[in-house]
Amino acid sequence: MATMADNLDSVAPREPERRAARRFRMKLPVVVRSFDGVSVSLNGLTQDISETGVLFFIGTKPRQHAPIEFTVELPSEVTLTDPMRATCKGRVVRVVEDQLSDGFAVAATIDGFTSFIRLSGGPPIFSA
Repeated sequence: MATMADNLDSVAPREPERRAARRFRMKLPVVVRSFDGVSVSLNGLTQDISETGVLFFIGTKPRQHAPIEFTVELPSEVTLTDPMRATCKGRVVRVVEDQLSDGFAVAATIDGFTSFIRLSGGPPIFSA
């Protein structure tokens, strides 16, 4: 059964790539920790991620332009070192209803990080 995630590329018109950061097309678990400063715990799955943004799917619709905080586990293919859990802050830039899964595709910026924790058992890189 196809989902919006499988067909998202066919929805947008083809334009020259404008992104400065490399995107990684990976399905990674993501946990949204807050919208608009309100604590939540929403599990989702990424479609792609870069150092400046992420596209993920969740079951709750956030407000566009809302501040957001989320945690994602990054594999060594992304970090180029040990796998890490990153807690990120950003804002919601686009929300699209996914009628096939009764959820929402959420595009968000990554404006900063509050922590990087090694999943290999080593010390945290940093934690605010």
